[in-house]
Amino acid sequence: MEAGHWPDEAIQFRNCHSVDEQAALLDAWNQTYCQLSRGPFAGSVTSFVAGGVKVLVERLNRTVYQRGDVSRHKFALGIPFQLEGHALLSGQTSHLDALHVFSGKDGFEFLSPDRHVFVNLEIEPGAVTDPLTRAQLESIVARIGAKAGVVNLPAARMEQFREVLRVLLDTVNGTPGLLRDRASAMAFEKAIVFGLSEALHDFPDIAQPERGEARIARNWQLVRSVRDIVEGSPDCPLSVAELCVRMHASRRTLQYAFEEITGISPLAYMRAVRLARVRKELVHAASVTEVATRWGFWHFGNFAGEYREQFGELPSETWRKSRS
Repeated sequence: MEAGHWPDEAIQFRNCHSVDEQAALLDAWNQTYCQLSRGPFAGSVTSFVAGGVKVLVERLNRTVYQRGDVSRHKFALGIPFQLEGHALLSGQTSHLDALHVFSGKDGFEFLSPDRHVFVNLEIEPGAVTDPLTRAQLESIVARIGAKAGVVNLPAARMEQFREVLRVLLDTVNGTPGLLRDRASAMAFEKAIVFGLSEALHDFPDIAQPERGEARIARNWQLVRSVRDIVEGSPDCPLSVAELCVRMHASRRTLQYAFEEITGISPLAYMRAVRLARVRKELVHAASVTEVATRWGFWHFGNFAGEYREQFGELPSETWRKSRS
């Protein structure tokens, strides 16, 4: 099955064996994923549509640096069901007791941990049929704002909304054809929108950064700038020393920023991004050697070992699979 395309069924489920394959399934989010932690990737996306609401249940088993830009006609947020490990959304600390807003004019960046299960809601206000439900949704969007970030809520309130989602998901899973009925789809829309409204009933706006968040935001921006440099071209820094010169930053500053934001060193981060670019380009490459050298991997024995540690297979296996 081609990535990004679903079968014509009420509930669609897809197991994914690479981050690029999984990112393509959130097609309205224009996502790119970079796997940072090592090991074979295993993820999945379950999807269904109810009126103006699309539900995407996403599971990941590796630390992933995500970038995306949700269509301006849609409101997108994620509700964490499992979030264990270091995580950040657009420079703000990510945790279980927070709604994660992914829509907004500036796009989003999300560092997700190895243990990650999210129920993502992609809502198109113009497609919500009931006028009262649509008005309530527009009120929610206005209160949250038009920028990606975390909305911190009381733990009990978040758990209450998770329970609403559990009941809805269990019902749809047990009766997949239910949402083909227009009245049922409208009821689902209302349950989602008003459940969200209840969770936010005394929430005025996105919370101001907590103590230490300003430092995290600065370090996040530094890491983001490094990613732009490394991903921009194969002519990217291959050493921390070169990176320090390009960023006009000390080695200590870079080391601290990367350890706080990504949990790994700048060198390990650059290697992960370069390996991700190699994996992506192997699909269309004439040879493994061509892509490896393009991204600065000249010691082929070390390269093959690092690639296998990162993705669970040799680069030659990835290359052969793309041609089978």
